[in-house]
Amino acid sequence: MQPDVTLQPLNQGLAPALFALTDCNRRFLREWLPWLDQVRTVDDTRHFIESAERMAASNSAPTFAIIHAGDLCGVTGFHSINKPHGTGSIGYWLGQDHTGQGIATTAVRQLITIGFTECDLNRIEIRCAVNNRQSRALPERLGFIHEGTLRQSERLYGRFVDQVLYSLLASDSHASTSGTGK
Repeated sequence: MQPDVTLQPLNQGLAPALFALTDCNRRFLREWLPWLDQVRTVDDTRHFIESAERMAASNSAPTFAIIHAGDLCGVTGFHSINKPHGTGSIGYWLGQDHTGQGIATTAVRQLITIGFTECDLNRIEIRCAVNNRQSRALPERLGFIHEGTLRQSERLYGRFVDQVLYSLLASDSHASTSGTGK
């Protein structure tokens, strides 16, 4: 676990640094993230942050910058939250230089705590491309349950990829004993 990993709500002051991180990692991120072609300028990043701020203000789905040792190194947050059903779906990404250090695991663990406590969720889902081994290792490390494979459920630059669906329930024994559950 990385004790110097914090989550900071996205805000406009982060736009230049977030765009720079995205831009210099474009080739690395493009393999698995479908939105890279829509982020070509700092203004595109500002629009993304505005959308994230609106969602957070409406209490629907918070998104955070991942800060490690004072440096912005990625983003994690809820893609969506379905309050009536108590479910949420999360995502995460890091710049290539920040991978393999436990940063994403620590950040997502913090996000799970927010989901179960502040957002009052019962179920949190993570979807990863079947062949994205690095991303799949994170929910597996955090005790998520592999529920199945969603066939051709995401379009990545003209091709469809299968995704693996993972879930963690607030009642899962490892969720409450690891400090991530209610």
